Amino acid sequence: MLSIVFGLIAMSLGFWSMVKYWWYVVDVMTALLPLLLLSGGVIALMAGVRNTGMRNALNTRKQTSPEPDVSRRKKDE
Repeated sequence: MLSIVFGLIAMSLGFWSMVKYWWYVVDVMTALLPLLLLSGGVIALMAGVRNTGMRNALNTRKQTSPEPDVSRRKKDE
């Protein structure tokens, strides 16, 4: 019950401050919009790479690349 009361008080104070200081709210939204678009684009890109199977193709290409043989190296003695 106490959390409901505090939640309602916080919501009413937030609504009041949005109405009173609306220009600051617009400034914050203007500043956050590019960040939200950038993070949304990165998430969409990662989801697209995962769904197309490009990740598996990259992993198999890395595994088939020739690696130097470590057993033929000379040891420093």
